[in-house]
Amino acid sequence: TPASLHIFLLFWCIAACTSSSLSTIMTPPRTTTPTQNQNYKRKYLPEDADQAIVQTPYGRGLVVRTRRADNIKEIQLLEWESFAKKVSSPPPEPFMLYTPVEYPSVTPHIGDDVICQYGRGRITAISIVDMSPDKENKDCDKNSNTNTSSNDNGATPTQSPLKLSEPPQKSKPTPNQKPILKYTIALTSWRLSQTRKPIHVHLITPPPRVVRKHTLNEMDAHSRVSFAQHQKSRANAQFSKQKDYALALITYAGAVDAVRNVQHDHSSNNYVRADLVVVMVTCSNNAGMCCVHLKKWEEGRKFAQNALILLDALYQKRGRNIHGILNGEGLIDAKLFGEWRVKSYFIVGRCCLEKGEEDVASGVLKKGLEVGKVYLEEMGTEGCKCKSNLEKASYKSLLGQVKEIRKLIAECVERKKREKKMEKKRAMAMFGKGA
Repeated sequence: TPASLHIFLLFWCIAACTSSSLSTIMTPPRTTTPTQNQNYKRKYLPEDADQAIVQTPYGRGLVVRTRRADNIKEIQLLEWESFAKKVSSPPPEPFMLYTPVEYPSVTPHIGDDVICQYGRGRITAISIVDMSPDKENKDCDKNSNTNTSSNDNGATPTQSPLKLSEPPQKSKPTPNQKPILKYTIALTSWRLSQTRKPIHVHLITPPPRVVRKHTLNEMDAHSRVSFAQHQKSRANAQFSKQKDYALALITYAGAVDAVRNVQHDHSSNNYVRADLVVVMVTCSNNAGMCCVHLKKWEEGRKFAQNALILLDALYQKRGRNIHGILNGEGLIDAKLFGEWRVKSYFIVGRCCLEKGEEDVASGVLKKGLEVGKVYLEEMGTEGCKCKSNLEKASYKSLLGQVKEIRKLIAECVERKKREKKMEKKRAMAMFGKGA
């Protein structure tokens, strides 16, 4: 009937309004709830240059960008999976948190990249500051002793003007009292000119804020060279101690790739360029030696040839700034243009020999032999002209390299003889003895 229909519609409208109001009340605000940013189109905003890692109620988060218009922070939740329920299919995009709240930074650890009032840097050490009363008393005693030197008239007083009536009582530390930490930070955002040593600062308060590490594409020339040096140290341990030549090859190659196309800017001085040459040459030669152990002949030859190109370019610029810096730091010419070049020639010759290119290998090895002889003659017979321990070490190393090259040259000669004998046997088998 029409009356019952009207009553039904009235109850339906009341129920619909009640459910919508309840859903509005129960829905949390957008600015404090993680969401999957799907089908949300807006004007592109650049990401923050230094993306902070903060501690949110949903775990650690990465502040991707901060909107200047409304001061809303877009935080990518890094640990949302541990707080959310497991779903059958993973989300196509990371969970985001949009909030104006300034969340605190995560706890800094050694090796973290941080931002402080002096710029960006990396934590190298964390220590606990001793604020005990005993230390304060010692400091007061030192101050009192320094004040006993002389008075205004030049006379030395017999008693210190600073006097403690009675020692202060020691305060017992509460169990919930947090220790005061001192952070030692090596700054990377700026450094002194004409030096490679980083500037260290010591902070107690406020503590630094942890930020995301830069990717390789975001690093400047100085940071790339430092990264390559760290990779080289890792690879040296993998090569010498662990004898893991495959892993060492990957690490050496990664160090070379990190600085292969480095773009020099205001942060790259002559010291950075000198370090760049050293890490490129040594990592290329060491990667070539890894290839020799792994019998990757073509790859090893390319690595050693790259090292030769760099050394030849440096040899053409002898006496200039970079060459002078390297000599001043103990890399004498006998090592730069003697040991390192002979090692490159040895790797190229060994790889060519194993590939069956005896003539090419013989020519390359003879060049290396000549280079070694030149520097051995400069240092005299049995190193009698060596004036320093560096020259003596280079002389000893060159002697060993020259012996190895002579062995490879002899092996080239033997292989050529065997090849000629095999050719004669084939000819006799095909055409007879009269051929």
